[in-house]
Amino acid sequence: MASTFAGLSLFDSGPHRFIEARSGRIVSGPFFSPTSGAFPYSIDEGKRELAVIQTGRLAAATNAALWALIDAIRVQAELPRKGTLIDHHGRSWPNMTMIAFRPGTRIDRGRLFCLAYTVSYLRFDVGGGIT
Repeated sequence: MASTFAGLSLFDSGPHRFIEARSGRIVSGPFFSPTSGAFPYSIDEGKRELAVIQTGRLAAATNAALWALIDAIRVQAELPRKGTLIDHHGRSWPNMTMIAFRPGTRIDRGRLFCLAYTVSYLRFDVGGGIT
């Protein structure tokens, strides 16, 4: 099975993996108030947005082909698009937005042209997100 984001197979040129980066609640504090008897207190701000981090390597036969892969991914990271993220084992995360593409610091050249990368996705569950 191929990994896809919003129906696009952008990362299957090389190995890659996914991890849920965070989940839980947003908590502000601790705060101190003279009226609370100097006991600290925190405020529950609500549910945290789901974050998924993808790491891997892009690989292509030529330098130009590698840059074509990079450009295709960059376009997706710059669009305010929601889509289903599916890893190559069939795990899916609906309503995700690709928010960042961070290429590695060098292109490795051998039989293939390769570049390490990190991609970040968020699910904007709370107000203010993409509709």
